[in-house]
Amino acid sequence: GGKIGRLADGRFIIGDMQRFQRGPDERDAAIANTAQLDGQDTEISIPQDPGQAGKTQVLYMIRRLAGFNVKSSPETGDKVTRAEPFAAQVNAGNVVMVRGLWNQALIDELRMFPNGKNDDQADALSRAFGVFYAPTSTGLLDFYRHQADALNNRN
Repeated sequence: GGKIGRLADGRFIIGDMQRFQRGPDERDAAIANTAQLDGQDTEISIPQDPGQAGKTQVLYMIRRLAGFNVKSSPETGDKVTRAEPFAAQVNAGNVVMVRGLWNQALIDELRMFPNGKNDDQADALSRAFGVFYAPTSTGLLDFYRHQADALNNRN
């Protein structure tokens, strides 16, 4: 999973990337732990695979992440098409990233996408980027609401 934010100057920042291959129980625990680290103000967007199994899996994860802002939706179109809006921002120099041990693996995958062996990180960032432009998102209004909530919680 990738964590993306937007800077005051309009650029995007990749704040973190969690990359692992584990069994279902360890994977779900890692997702819950990452949600805890990211905090309740971070929107979590999970893809829903087609069919009943996908609906059941999403329901399970939303229950597991009770207390967090979790949304799900089915993926539409192929990975390359979904990646194009984010890739346009990367290619224009509008994306930066926090330094971390995960940087090189991410850069290597993005350089090879879509022809490389792996594409999960590219897919995760495409989905995270899409959250900013979802039809149900109010973007800046959501940002200010979260800022106001944070200030109110301090008082």
